[in-house]
Amino acid sequence: MSIWNNPDWKSDSPELDAEHKKLNQMLASMTAVIMKDSGLGLDTEAIDILVERMRLHFRLEEASAESVDTDSCAILREDHARLVTLLGQVRTSMIQGNRSEAQQQLKTFTTELQKHDAEIDIPLFRMMAKTKAALSN
Repeated sequence: MSIWNNPDWKSDSPELDAEHKKLNQMLASMTAVIMKDSGLGLDTEAIDILVERMRLHFRLEEASAESVDTDSCAILREDHARLVTLLGQVRTSMIQGNRSEAQQQLKTFTTELQKHDAEIDIPLFRMMAKTKAALSN
């Protein structure tokens, strides 16, 4: 599922790469719970845990970007907010008992998260690594 398992997609920040791998593992686990939940409410608990973990991760990314490029940080904040909103829509559908809609929204979220990783995170953190390297020379 994750591009973060591909060595060509390293962000030049081992901490952030590890964070991305962990989040994608959590997403895979949550997806399995949502697709197979037997009505015990584990799906909403799983999504709540993921949302909180993503918010922590997003703050880490944004702090890192803020120290190098405020414009990049603004891009991250905007897209992070969009991703949290998409995940919130999954949760709302689950609470309303609309499992098929929640599953479709989860697929959309997963697609959008992968797009975020490929089109925003990877290029941004590579650029930031080059900027930091240039500043240290």
